[in-house]
Amino acid sequence: MLQLEKQKRADQELKKRVLKLEFCLQEARSQTRKLLRMGERRDKAIKELQNQLAAKQAVGREFSNEKHKFWETSSFEIVASMSMLVLVIFSKQ
Repeated sequence: MLQLEKQKRADQELKKRVLKLEFCLQEARSQTRKLLRMGERRDKAIKELQNQLAAKQAVGREFSNEKHKFWETSSFEIVASMSMLVLVIFSKQ
C-alpha cells in the first residue's frame, strides 16, 4: 500500500511536470509566432524605406539632369546672347 501511494505521488508529479512543459511549449510557440510577425513587419518597413530612398534618389537625379538641361534651354541661350550684346554695346562706348 505504501508503495502504491508513492507511485501515485510520482505519477501526479509527472503529470504536473508534463502540464508545465506543455504550457512552456505553448508559450514558446506563441513567442515564435510573435517574433515571426515582428520580422515580417521589419522586412516590410525595410522594403518601404528602400522604395522611399530609391524614389528620392530618382528625384535627385532628375533635379541634377534639369540643372544640366537649364544650360541647354533656348531661354538661357537668348538671355546669354542679349547679355553679350549689351556688353559689346557698352564696351564700344
